[in-house]
Amino acid sequence: MAYQGYDIPPQIGFVGSSIPGLPTTLDEVNPAYYDQILKFVMDKGGRLASFSGVVLYDTLRIDAGVLPTRDFVFFQNPVGATQGLFVAGTQYSKQDIDIHQWISNGGQLSQGYEALLWEIGVQFHVVGSLDNSVQTAGNAINLALDPGTLTTAAAADGIFMGNVMRAFQESLFFSFFINQTNFELGPGWRFPSGCFGAAGFAAQCSGATAPAFAIEDGYLNNGFGWAYQMPVMRHLPPLTKFGVRMSVQNPFTTLLTGPVRVVVTLGGLGVQPVTG
Repeated sequence: MAYQGYDIPPQIGFVGSSIPGLPTTLDEVNPAYYDQILKFVMDKGGRLASFSGVVLYDTLRIDAGVLPTRDFVFFQNPVGATQGLFVAGTQYSKQDIDIHQWISNGGQLSQGYEALLWEIGVQFHVVGSLDNSVQTAGNAINLALDPGTLTTAAAADGIFMGNVMRAFQESLFFSFFINQTNFELGPGWRFPSGCFGAAGFAAQCSGATAPAFAIEDGYLNNGFGWAYQMPVMRHLPPLTKFGVRMSVQNPFTTLLTGPVRVVVTLGGLGVQPVTG
C-alpha cells in the first residue's frame, strides 16, 4: 500500500529501532494503552474532532512565612473563583494561567468534558531563599527549616536553590484521588515535572534582604523531567469529584524565599463538545 504525504515513514535510524518506525522509548503514550484509547474514542462516537491532548493543571501560590501544616486540594477552584495565598491567605481571582478551563466548581470536569489520564507531575517553581538551619524537634527533626545557603553565608552572598528544591520535595505529600479513592500518592520527589515542566538551570539568586531580591530568574527541574506514567489509565468522567491533595508534613519557612509556585499536572487524552 502506497504511503500518502501525511504518513510517509521517517528515515531516521535511531539505535535500537527499525526503519520506518520510531523507538517506543520516544512514545508519549504507553503502547499498552492503545486498545483502551480506541475503545474510549469509539464509545464517544468516534468523532476525532472532539478529542485533543490535555494537560489539566492547577497552581498554588506560596508566599513568605512558615508553611502551615494543613492540606491544599488542587483542581477545586475554577477560573474566576477566589483563592488565598497559602500562608497569609490574601485573596485573588484565579485566571487561565492558574488553572485549566475545563475545571468547574467543586473539583470536577464540566458537563460534556472528560479525560483519560496517564501521567501526573508536580512542579516546584523556586527562585531564591536564605539560611539552611534545620528543624530541631518534633516529627520534622533534621528536615529543612529555612533552606538556601551555608551557615557561614552572608545576606549578600549567592543563594543555592537546590536546598530549597529538596525542602519542597521531601516536606510535601501528594495524593491523586477520584471520588473517595486515592490512587497515585507519595512525596513531591515521586512526581517529576514531566515533558512540559519548566527547565533551565539559572539556579542561583543574588542575595539581598527580603523582599528586595536581586533574583536571577530560572527554574529547577523536579526530577529528570519525565512525568510519572500511571500503570493503569484513569478515566475521569464529567461532574465527577477529583483532585490532588497536598499535605505539609514539615512546616519549613519561606520567609526569605522569592515567590514559589506549586503546579500539579494531569496529562492524557481529553474529549469536549464541539460546535460547528
